[in-house]
Amino acid sequence: MTIWEPAAPTGAGPRYLALADAIGADIAAGRLGPGDRLPAQRELARRLGVTIATVGRAYQVAARRGLLTGEVGRGTFVAPAAAPPAPTATPMLDVAAVHPPGHGPVHRAVAPILHRIAADPLAVGAEDADAVRHRIAGARWMAHAGWRPDPDTVEVTAGGQHGLAAALAALAQPRHVVVTTELTNPGLLAAARQLRVELATVPSDAAGPRPDALDRLCARRRVAALHLHPTLHNPTGRTMPAERRREIAAVATTHDLTVIEEDPFGALLPDRPPPVAAWHARTVHLTGITKTLAPGLRIGYRYAPAALTAPLHAAARALAWAPAPLVAEVATQLVLSGHAHQLAAARAAELAGRAALARELLGDRVSAPGPAPFAWVRLDHDAEAVTALARRRGVAVAGTDEFAARRAAPPGLRVSLSADEGTVRTALHALARLLPG
Repeated sequence: MTIWEPAAPTGAGPRYLALADAIGADIAAGRLGPGDRLPAQRELARRLGVTIATVGRAYQVAARRGLLTGEVGRGTFVAPAAAPPAPTATPMLDVAAVHPPGHGPVHRAVAPILHRIAADPLAVGAEDADAVRHRIAGARWMAHAGWRPDPDTVEVTAGGQHGLAAALAALAQPRHVVVTTELTNPGLLAAARQLRVELATVPSDAAGPRPDALDRLCARRRVAALHLHPTLHNPTGRTMPAERRREIAAVATTHDLTVIEEDPFGALLPDRPPPVAAWHARTVHLTGITKTLAPGLRIGYRYAPAALTAPLHAAARALAWAPAPLVAEVATQLVLSGHAHQLAAARAAELAGRAALARELLGDRVSAPGPAPFAWVRLDHDAEAVTALARRRGVAVAGTDEFAARRAAPPGLRVSLSADEGTVRTALHALARLLPG
């Protein structure tokens, strides 16, 4: 067997694609030649510290690219005429990540705040990130549709993922499941894997998770919590109507469920329906400013009823102690001055125009509702193969596998609309040429 071992896959995309790319790069560089045998999947997984499934899928992708062949009982080999993907003439267009650029108007709004803080830097150190002013800002940022949380029920977190991971750590129970949708936030999948939390799924229709299916699932499984992303759902972009939110809240009340409600993009849709927290008291509501304004402003806000405050606070402290007071102060001044909501409104208008372009170029297969920072492209075949082909054409997109809480989740692509305008336009035109009409 050839003594070969790639670097451990890193980066924001799926690990199996990074490993498949590494195989192609090593073939192109001559470190692997035709007929060379690759390590067994289990052995390579052990060396790289990844799962066997990751290696298996990487080998499958490389085989579809014409780089590898497999022989039952013998192993996996470099194909006799393996040809690495042709280099692209331009840099990779990254429309996989959904973070906003974090420059321009946001920088202009933050600059005077930093100047004021620099004039009195000790004032920031005198208060922690959970100071009353910061919790008031959090309550104001998440308030909408008549729902106004008391600042005493709000805690500042080091971004939305911190709040989500802390909620899972505090609420998960042995031999219980956390319920989510078939396609869900990849941050939930990552946190559940790390914390060894078992996920179960409930099917959805056009309005969101089906209340009847949730009711049946709760009757036969022990459920620790229900995870929802009702506004501009990641990755489909759908917004759950008010009536469905009330129905889900009623089922949660019947079964005494704790609801984890994520709302990272809510400020882009100020007229969104009231949160599930408005109808179901036992709801942990999570939001933040990072994915709306700028990736560097890593601040989140968590609402919870008094009965859940202590375990959630303890979990948040154990995972990241607290957010940086300096960043919390910048966020507070942006929110309390009104600039944060103004920036969100401008961002929403920009995203609505990009969503219209996505629908124009990609047709009925694309779901790009309102100001979602991404478009969901429905597919009728293997999303993994399409994402691999797109990468070969110089476009990085996120496929179903990044969002699937169960194996048979509906195939599709999430295309970010959040990058700079030139990248988004070029990537959408490239995908329009790539996908069948």
